[in-house]
Formats: sequence, structure tokens, C-alpha cells
Amino acid sequence: MRETDRGGDHHWHSALGEEALAPPTKHNAFALFTLQTLDFERASLQFGGRVETNRYNPTATEARGILPSRSFTGISGAIGIRIPTWSGGSLVANYSHSYRAPSLEELYNLGPHPGNLAFEIGDPNLKRELGNGLDFGVRHSSKRLRFEANGFFYRIKDFVFLAPTGEVDEESNLIIAEYLQGNARYTGTEAQVDIGLHPNIWLNLGGDYVNAELVSTGTPLPRIPPLRGRVGLELRYKGLLLNPEVVMAQDQSRLFLNETRTAGYTTFGLSGSYLIARQHAAHIISFNAFNLGDRLYRNHLSFIKEFAPEMGRGFRVTYTFRFF
Repeated sequence: MRETDRGGDHHWHSALGEEALAPPTKHNAFALFTLQTLDFERASLQFGGRVETNRYNPTATEARGILPSRSFTGISGAIGIRIPTWSGGSLVANYSHSYRAPSLEELYNLGPHPGNLAFEIGDPNLKRELGNGLDFGVRHSSKRLRFEANGFFYRIKDFVFLAPTGEVDEESNLIIAEYLQGNARYTGTEAQVDIGLHPNIWLNLGGDYVNAELVSTGTPLPRIPPLRGRVGLELRYKGLLLNPEVVMAQDQSRLFLNETRTAGYTTFGLSGSYLIARQHAAHIISFNAFNLGDRLYRNHLSFIKEFAPEMGRGFRVTYTFRFF
């Protein structure tokens, strides 16, 4: 057996100031965790656990009055196995049990949040989240082929999410959004294939999909990414690396109540770097040219997608100097 990690953490937080959405609140948290690995002849097993406690003590204010203090204690744990199969291949599977206490914002927020373009209303009576999930996948790595495909299924009891009501706050003119709870189900998959066309040329393919909804009604959860795919190349010549890539996203029409459809899009980018190596130093010039077609598109995960599309054509250069 190999022990890989264990420890604990503790912090204190207080929300203060006129712009704070939550009242002045003392937040005390403490956690203990461990992560262990067992190596066998034909498989490796990894498991871990975490116990944590969170205590919130809000201060009464003239506007909010007296709010209830809340205390949460719970345990999370996971176990995973990796089984080698053919040469360069393996099967992996993981089971996890998760516990999450509501955050300070989810419990006590009440007011305009310009960053999210929403008037947020918390719920001081929220319960803790409890989730159980399975991840499984297959992996392969060889000289000319790298492949990885994964699937997951999660069932989350009392899942907390921010739900737009469709109503507008008269004073701030922002959409009113409430923190709600419901039993949720997440399923999805992701895959990546890298094919060596030449020692210095690789074709990179990938895609992912998530389906999430409330169990009782089948209503899709808000801000879930659509089906996405990418096609790219990895080109190497001496110290030069180039990565042209096309990213495609389907329109998102599985919508929560009062949520709007997001159109699909295709964008093209080019990233890369140039390495100048010396005996005791390395100069690295990296660049990223994104959305080269200057496509107008919106991110379904964004709170402000109705008013702010994603960035247009752009170029970024970074210089890094390393010595040793």
C-alpha cells in the first residue's frame, strides 16, 4: 500500500461591506481527508475520503433582520480501479459518494448581482447535497495512437441551482433568480482520439456531451453545455509547435424554464510556441490566435450571454524564460 496524501484545512470568512449580497457572516470550516493507493499485480486500487464541517453565523441587520445560523457536517468518499488489458490499454472505473454544504451565497444572498445580471435570492433553509456517481472509461496509448473514452452517471439529492424566475426587479431592472433545490440526474460522455499521421504530425479529435435534468419533472437544468466537438492538428518542426483547431458546438435547445436557446457555432483558432534552448536556460515564445473568423457566438454557460457574446478575433503572445 502507498499512502499518497492526507491532511486537513480550516478557514474563517466574513462577508462585509455595502455591496455584499449576503449579510455579515462568520463562516468556519474544517476538513480532514486522506487518499490511498494499493498496487497489485494485475490492477491498482485508489480510494479516499473526506469529512468536513461548515458553520454559518450571520449577523442581524436592519434590512434583513435575524437569519438562522446553519451547521453542516458530512462525509465524501470515492474508490477507483484501473485494470490493464491489451498492450497499452486499460479499463478504469470509479464510484464516488459526495457531500456538499450549501455555500454562503446560496443561503443568504439577497440583492442585485451585476456580474450575473441577476437579482439573487438565497434560501437559508437549504439542505446539504448528497450525490452518488459512477465513472467508467477505456484508455489506449501507443506510438501512433492515443485514445480515451469516458462515460459518467450521477444522481444528486437536493441539488442546488440558481433558477431564473422570468420576473424583473423594479429597482435594479435585473432578472430575479432564486436558489432552488431538487433531485438531479447527470449523464454524459467525452472522448479523445490522437492519431499519428507522421512522427511530427498528429490529428487530434475530441467531443463531449452532457445531459442533466430534474428527476421529478424531467426539466433540463439551467446552463448545461451543448454537444461539442473539435478537430485539430499538432505540427512540430524542431523548436516550433503549431496547433490549428476547429471547435464546433450544437445549438442548445434543452432549456430550463425562462432560459433562452443558444445557437450553435463553429470557431477556428491557432496556438503554438517556439522553444529556444540553451545549456542552462530556455526561451519560450507562446501565442494564441482565437476566433480567427471573428464569429459572433454565445456561451450557453454564461449568465450574461443575452447581452455579452464571446470574445471576437484576438491574439495573445507570452514570453517565458526558464533557467536551471
